[in-house]
Amino acid sequence: MSKGQNFSEHFYAIGDGFSYIIRPIHSDDREKLIELFNQLSPESRYLRFAHAISRLPDEFLADVLELDYEKEMAFVACLDQENDNGSIIGIARYVSDETEKKCEFSISVSDQYSAHGVGMNLMEHLIKYAKQMKLQRMIGYILSTNTKMLRMTMELGFQIDSLTDEPEFKIATLNL
Repeated sequence: MSKGQNFSEHFYAIGDGFSYIIRPIHSDDREKLIELFNQLSPESRYLRFAHAISRLPDEFLADVLELDYEKEMAFVACLDQENDNGSIIGIARYVSDETEKKCEFSISVSDQYSAHGVGMNLMEHLIKYAKQMKLQRMIGYILSTNTKMLRMTMELGFQIDSLTDEPEFKIATLNL
């Protein structure tokens, strides 16, 4: 599968003259991903990575930028070129387990744009793509304190359950 197969870019208006597109991640997005991470508050970093982290590990960046499109996908939301040179303001990714036909998602959105529907739009594209890839279930592990993420996944139709062995996390499950 080539990146972006069955995918066309979608444009969204934020307001104040800003708009963004959602597109598959590119291998040359490294610096833009680092900049997105640097713009996340310490709380947002903790909610995303479940521990304090001050910089993105090189292994994480390599993993995200060198996808095996049969097993994983990542979409980014980028500001239009006239506004901030196409900066990445959000990323959503899944990694699949081919044997069970399920995938695990993760998502990060810039604090500045988190109230503009960017995360919801990224997740909708990720879900649509997972369905095209014939995956059957999408899951995500969410810190119990991450109320925004729990609310968004519920709005997308995910079932939220507690984990008995890890009470600080909830599991969000969506049958595709």
